[in-house]
Amino acid sequence: MGRIYKDSLTGKMVRRLVRGLLAGLFVMGLLYFGGKGCLQQFFFNTGYIYKRESQRAEELQNYVDKKCLKATDYKQLKQWAVQRNIREFTVSRDKWLLFDVSYDGILTPGSREITDFSWKIFHKIKFADGNADVYLYEGFAGKYYDILAGISVIVGFVVCTGIFSYEMQEDLKYIQCLKEEVDVISKGNLQEHVTVTGNDELAQLAGGLERMRQTLIQKEQSEQELRAAQEKLVLGMSHDLRTPLTGLMTYLEILKKQQKNRIVTDEYIQKSLDKVIQIRNLSDQMFEYFFVNSQYKVELEEPEDIFSAFGDYLSELCVLLEDEGFTVDTEMLEWNPAAVRINTDLFGRIMNNIISNIEKYASRNNPIQVQILYEENYTGILIRNTVAQTEQTAHKTGIGLQNISVMMEHMQGYLEVLQKDRKYCMILHFPYSAIQKHGNDKGLTE
Repeated sequence: MGRIYKDSLTGKMVRRLVRGLLAGLFVMGLLYFGGKGCLQQFFFNTGYIYKRESQRAEELQNYVDKKCLKATDYKQLKQWAVQRNIREFTVSRDKWLLFDVSYDGILTPGSREITDFSWKIFHKIKFADGNADVYLYEGFAGKYYDILAGISVIVGFVVCTGIFSYEMQEDLKYIQCLKEEVDVISKGNLQEHVTVTGNDELAQLAGGLERMRQTLIQKEQSEQELRAAQEKLVLGMSHDLRTPLTGLMTYLEILKKQQKNRIVTDEYIQKSLDKVIQIRNLSDQMFEYFFVNSQYKVELEEPEDIFSAFGDYLSELCVLLEDEGFTVDTEMLEWNPAAVRINTDLFGRIMNNIISNIEKYASRNNPIQVQILYEENYTGILIRNTVAQTEQTAHKTGIGLQNISVMMEHMQGYLEVLQKDRKYCMILHFPYSAIQKHGNDKGLTE
């Protein structure tokens, strides 16, 4: 499941919408009820409604006079009211209704009493059968209240939308900022930082972009360092190869001249063979360097105890070195319960490199010390020797150590080299691992 943010983008949008709605409703209510009060005050102070009703009352009086209508002629009175869209129209005499526009038919005198005298305004109309009180309500003010309600709704909606849009500008500006920064990065400028603000999904996206940028920078730096190291290696190897090749050509020229004189000595033949061997060793090291660096992923084997992992290789190292005239000191070689994971192919290559380096550069007058170190997170194979003062030592390329270092990294370990004066120490660090054994035996753990 994805990470849940306390201040998610959806939550922020909901809160903004709620704030906008509340503000819009508040403004709408304030505008409508405040405006309604102002309209009522205006109508009361100016007598606007009374004047309009008085004009209608005069029209009614003229209509009644023209038609000689009685207060009970409900058909003619209703027709007049309907033609003028009058909402309320009553005719009464002595508080008793004689006509009501909402009622069809003749009202029997004395059957219904008129109510709500307190706020209604009555006009005296002279009918053919005598004077009567007429109440007229055409809804003069209703249209103003409807207009006010419409304006209030529109203004409230505008306020709600405006507040929501205004608060959305922050996210829109942030998105625009991220777009501009990504455009710059996409053009190859990895130094442009990605702005990370807030703690929502946009911030998560920006954080991912920033981590991707940093990863690309690290990858580019690693590639540059690798290219620089390879260029340095190629230049160094070219120089190292040129030296024995020049010597080999010189010895072959000497042998060619000796052949003409029919005197060929074993000395220059042996020197030529030594140069060929030197060239072969350099080419093998170069091949191994590029082979190891081309392996992007190395499969490690199942965890096993360090005696099973290292025992045979260290025994072979001791035997081979002793055959070459070295003295090997294994008094401090102890096997404690611990487990590691290795790749036997790479570890075999490492041991071959170590044996080759010792044979080339180590002094046979001093013992080779082999020891197992037990640290907090790593176990280490320590090999210490004394450097011999030879011509080969002065022209070391260092490619063998580079190969060992790369192979140790493939096995999640690392190489440590310590040198002081002629004392030379190499430590291969392997991380501890867990080993599980089936049955009743207890397995080794980290």
